[in-house]
Amino acid sequence: MNDLQTRLSELKSKIEGLNEPEKSILKDIVEILESIIGRYATYQELTKEKEMSPFEFIKQKKLESHGDRVVGMAYYLYKYKGVDPFNVKDIEKMYEEGRLSLPKNLSDIIAKQAKNKGYFIECNEKKDGLKAWKISASGIEYIESLSEV
Repeated sequence: MNDLQTRLSELKSKIEGLNEPEKSILKDIVEILESIIGRYATYQELTKEKEMSPFEFIKQKKLESHGDRVVGMAYYLYKYKGVDPFNVKDIEKMYEEGRLSLPKNLSDIIAKQAKNKGYFIECNEKKDGLKAWKISASGIEYIESLSEV
């Protein structure tokens, strides 16, 4: 980014030696480019997210029950890994990566979070031969509403 800003500064200096109307046209172009670069830099700062491990994410969001962890892991898969839809095997992998012991009936926990809380939407098609789910808008909102440590 600094390289672009440096080059624009150099270009501004060169423009000063030009005659009108080229001078004003090029000045306008430089202003537009500076504005774009500034917005891009701001966008980069706003969207820069440190990729954290599933363990760090669970700890940060204080996900203590298996129900909350499953929703959090589905969110993590969707937001950080681009996995959408997910199946029970994807959640099992997240438990492994998070170094957590698996609940006895993970499929049941997923189904309950879908039916009772509306945090998941069941997909019509299977994923790798298993029932597939998508995290719902309310599931996303729930995880994002949780305070961070």
